[in-house]
Amino acid sequence: MTFKSASWPLLLMSGITFALLPSALGQQIIGLQPGVKAPEIALVDQAGKPQSFDTLAGQNGLLLLFFRSADWCPFCKGQLVDLEGAQKLFAAKGIKVAGVSYDSPQVLAEFSRRKSITYPLLSDTGSKLIDAFGIRNVEATGTQAGIPVPGYYLIDKQGVIKKQFFEDGYINRLTANNVYQNIFGDVALPQPLRSLPSPHVVLTTMQSDKEVTPGELVRLVVTITPDRDTHVYARGAERDHYIVASLTLDPSNLYSVRPTEYPKPEMMHFPESNETEPVYTSKTTLDTSVAATVNKETLAIFAKDPSLHVTGSLEYQACTSKVCFPRVKVPLSWTIQLKELDRVRAVAAKVN
Repeated sequence: MTFKSASWPLLLMSGITFALLPSALGQQIIGLQPGVKAPEIALVDQAGKPQSFDTLAGQNGLLLLFFRSADWCPFCKGQLVDLEGAQKLFAAKGIKVAGVSYDSPQVLAEFSRRKSITYPLLSDTGSKLIDAFGIRNVEATGTQAGIPVPGYYLIDKQGVIKKQFFEDGYINRLTANNVYQNIFGDVALPQPLRSLPSPHVVLTTMQSDKEVTPGELVRLVVTITPDRDTHVYARGAERDHYIVASLTLDPSNLYSVRPTEYPKPEMMHFPESNETEPVYTSKTTLDTSVAATVNKETLAIFAKDPSLHVTGSLEYQACTSKVCFPRVKVPLSWTIQLKELDRVRAVAAKVN
């Protein structure tokens, strides 16, 4: 899909000029937290059909996406399309998906027809449900008054909030595949694993998504499987001058990087040195998330080349019960295709 150079001005169009303003970044999430009962849902969807939690939830619950608008918010529209492509993954786990915004049913219906959205989009024109969850964007005024801080809630079959997924800034959104992996730990990815040559371990890389809207957070994963009778050192072992397994992405003005997540290691005692060190001895997953930077300069670059190239490296030191090997540094790379931002406005919004 071509990323047209005309895409970035939509961020400066009337009605959405705030899309690049720093005042909307770093919002504090104050919504309902996991462990509490979710508010009652009593809204109509894009077809005008009344919906409740009971009509929306699957046998294992509901994934509810709050978004700003399917009319003027290009990041929301990309996220809604993204969720459409992943809803079968959640359905296979007994979880149905739905979205909520302050848009009218007519606006939601128009967007659903245009983008072939098949899951329920709920119209909360009075922002009552948004307020009940405590996620109204209090900085929004004028025609944007009543919009939510965008994010996901996972609600179990009993109506209890289990997890929430929000980002500090509205431009950055977790992809649905990224949310899926956060919830289930499964690797239900759109492409196969990529194996890399590396001594003493089996090393693979993967990514949650191949194609996204700029700003969406793509999960990048490195899996390390040590050979038999082999371990690699984990964070904490550097105090004794061992090289620990670390995933590092190269800095770039084209993307932002979230901190790498490291699993809990096991502790291994070494009688010869009388040391007890944190190590990994079995299949271990390190992951981080990246998002394409969204501003006038980067979007002009993406217009010429919609392929976002992310590079980095994995460093580790492997040892057996008898010998420690030298430090290894393996170069890493991923490519993410960027879709054009959707700047089509809803006819229904103009009529209303």
